[in-house]
Amino acid sequence: MKAPEPVLRLPYRRGSVEFSIGTEADHEAVYQMLLHVFHGPDRDSFLGALADPSYKPDQRLVARVDNRVVSHVHFTERSLRYGGAVLPMNGVMWVGTLPEYRGLGFAQNLMRLGDSRARDTKVAVQALTTGMPQFYRPLGWGVCGRHTFGQALSRNLPQASDGVIESKGGQWHVRPWRQVELSDLMTLYDQQFGRNSGTITRSEDYWRWMIGRKYAHVIWVACQGDTVRGYAFVKDHKVLEIATSAAHPQALRALLGRIRAEALERGYPKVIIHAPVDHPVMDIITQSSGKIVDQEEWEGSSSMYHVANIERFLTGIMPELSRRAVQSGMALPIELGLTVGDARWLLHVEAKAGKVEPDKLSRRHLTLTPAAFVRLGMGHTGIDRAVEEDGVECSTGTAIDAARILFPIQPIWRSPLDSATA
Repeated sequence: MKAPEPVLRLPYRRGSVEFSIGTEADHEAVYQMLLHVFHGPDRDSFLGALADPSYKPDQRLVARVDNRVVSHVHFTERSLRYGGAVLPMNGVMWVGTLPEYRGLGFAQNLMRLGDSRARDTKVAVQALTTGMPQFYRPLGWGVCGRHTFGQALSRNLPQASDGVIESKGGQWHVRPWRQVELSDLMTLYDQQFGRNSGTITRSEDYWRWMIGRKYAHVIWVACQGDTVRGYAFVKDHKVLEIATSAAHPQALRALLGRIRAEALERGYPKVIIHAPVDHPVMDIITQSSGKIVDQEEWEGSSSMYHVANIERFLTGIMPELSRRAVQSGMALPIELGLTVGDARWLLHVEAKAGKVEPDKLSRRHLTLTPAAFVRLGMGHTGIDRAVEEDGVECSTGTAIDAARILFPIQPIWRSPLDSATA
């Protein structure tokens, strides 16, 4: 049986360096360090982040030398959708070290401490967006999720007249949203993205805070009478998020017509629309002679995930695994063993209630690195690509068959509105 990992107590010292949990007294020092390392954020943005409804100063970990903050990591608290399951998640932000202290392992040590704290606080998954994936891979992180968006010439988008009239329900009109319509936006978001792995669940307080950050210059809503059927967050020529009622497809065309008109009025030749690959807006982009971008890396940036607690992750996604097993028609229960690093788990997937047994395997099992596990488990690679690219070893052909059912490739998408706040 694997020996329990030693508990790390903070603060602790390693030579002249002290690693500790952040406090309110550190805010100014952290802000000045971020300015020095990243040349941002501006003070209003930094203070706005402190108003996050889930923010607590102890979400920051810092390294100090001579009582000076020289390295820093911020772990936000979110909840992540995994199909029909919801997992507690840490977003990882502002990982940085002052130039004169780089190369000494401070940031990596803070990330390891954050990993340990995630296990203590029952966080299953961590996520970040980075231009330096090579920094995180040795820590068990894997590239997961793709940059997906559509690009189209503004003039090729549907015209406003295309979505003005619908056969039933009356005339469409598109206007800026009103505060009293927040519940409509929340409902449309959950309807549109409720089954997309990687999306963030949003409370009302989170919605209000996110909107208050003003990532969009306008939020359009498509209405029939006073009923909101769709919305779009627009920043200049980019649509950061768009959601509409599946029962009212004309709402999407009405929104795109207003976005088209505004883009042409403001002199933007192209419009970029961020959305999952299975979003209905992608079909309209294709019909408009546009381009669909679906890449692991875009403009030097990649999305990465890390499973902080594998047993908690597997237990949390068990309802979704059961749904997939039932849908496959394969005889139940399905058993699959996993060896990840030096630890082992056995999955018993049944129709209604499965279980995870630590320190056990079956004849049907996979052997993976932590980075390969997160890429397979999140649905980024699928078992065939995992074997070919990530060196996953399968004990039998039936292990591959079980992995195809339990861990299929699926879109992993996080809205730019949430990526900006981790």
